[in-house]
Amino acid sequence: MEHRNSPRRPVTLYTMLNYPSLGLVRGCIRDIGMGGMFVDIGRIQLPVNATLEASLMLGTSGPQCHMQIEAIVVRCAEQGVGLMFDELDGECRLALNRLIFGHSGGLDEGGLSDFLH
Repeated sequence: MEHRNSPRRPVTLYTMLNYPSLGLVRGCIRDIGMGGMFVDIGRIQLPVNATLEASLMLGTSGPQCHMQIEAIVVRCAEQGVGLMFDELDGECRLALNRLIFGHSGGLDEGGLSDFLH
């Protein structure tokens, strides 16, 4: 059953997850929304309800936003984890909004392609 409060957009973005008992875990974001994201972390397993810090860069076209946010593991799958974002600041919320909905200017199709890879 779907419990998301916002739509997800398929992407390919790299991220680092900082989970204290394992240290840094490199992952690839497969989809992202205003409330969370799915990250492919291969065979590494993280427990549901674990709190971690995700680090990623949004925006190659216009202002960049280095997001370093707390997230909670809400779902575990064979190749990754579903994360729910904790609080986002206004700048990161705006960068996510641009990525997901294409709003707030600055992203044409070419810019969006650069933004996603």
